[in-house]
Amino acid sequence: MMNLISKKNENENERGTVLLTTLLIMAVMAAVSVAIMDDIRFAVKRVINVGDYAQADWYAKGAEDFASSYISETLIPLSDEAKSQFLQRPQVYAFPFDGGAMTLNVKDGTHCFSLGSLISQDGTQNIVGLRQFSFLLTALGWPQNEASNLGAALTDWIDLDSQRVVNGAEDGDYLRRTPPHRTANTVLASVMELRSLEGLTEELYQSIRPYLCAREAGEMTAFNIDTATPLDAFVLSTLLGGADHVQTAIQLITERPPQGYGNIEAVEAAPAMSGFESADRSFEQIVFSPNKLWVEAQVNYRNAERIVVFEFDTLDNGGANLTYRGWGSENLRPVIKDPNELSE
Repeated sequence: MMNLISKKNENENERGTVLLTTLLIMAVMAAVSVAIMDDIRFAVKRVINVGDYAQADWYAKGAEDFASSYISETLIPLSDEAKSQFLQRPQVYAFPFDGGAMTLNVKDGTHCFSLGSLISQDGTQNIVGLRQFSFLLTALGWPQNEASNLGAALTDWIDLDSQRVVNGAEDGDYLRRTPPHRTANTVLASVMELRSLEGLTEELYQSIRPYLCAREAGEMTAFNIDTATPLDAFVLSTLLGGADHVQTAIQLITERPPQGYGNIEAVEAAPAMSGFESADRSFEQIVFSPNKLWVEAQVNYRNAERIVVFEFDTLDNGGANLTYRGWGSENLRPVIKDPNELSE
């Protein structure tokens, strides 16, 4: 009898062990199945996202082609006066398509200071451009010494030599950083490159970012007064001779004739210029046609978003020459939204 009971207990224990083993295997298989399904789900989502972003990239390329065609066929044939009248406000175009939409913002691209003007075409320091850069910073409220120091640091960053200008910063200053690096010794690829400069904090960078643009070496600022708004007066003041002429710049813009000035003689005859004197004026840099066009494109396609900006030169032969392409929201040119900043 004892043998039968013992054998029965052994059978029950074996069945219990088999059951527990089976349950454990099933639990492991379930966990593995869940993990596999998660991997499959994420893989499918990743493939879909890759496809969406690839399609958004194609739409962004289409935006560039459309902008070039639009500038060449619609804007360039207009007279200078008509172009300026048309672009006194940014032109916004929306194009819906299956799965999303594309928006293009076209504006006059001349209302910024050319950072390429700090050096000449041969890569040496340009005194006029450096002085105008200092004018801009002091008009924005920078102390004169800090404005001069930043101008010197930027000149050393983009000029071709390794000789430090007064208050500048060359390779030795940047090699002590972590990680170490050297100066570019060429013009800025984008305004964002300013963040690399010695002594420029993020707060100071953001304060001057809306007024700057990256241009070729020796390319002086060319400011179209016939499309400017009062918020652009800081840049115009650099061509009038500095911070003392900001109010004159504001008055010139706010009192602009409906048809625009059209020529420098009309500007000089404006009431705002009564009694105007400045040894550092650069009237030859005031233009009356939007010879630079800035285009900001935003593409939304399903789960993907692409932001790309373009700058075009408007050519006399009726063409549009792409001079800059930048991807991402950092490339958008910030807009000053508070008019009270003009009086600070």
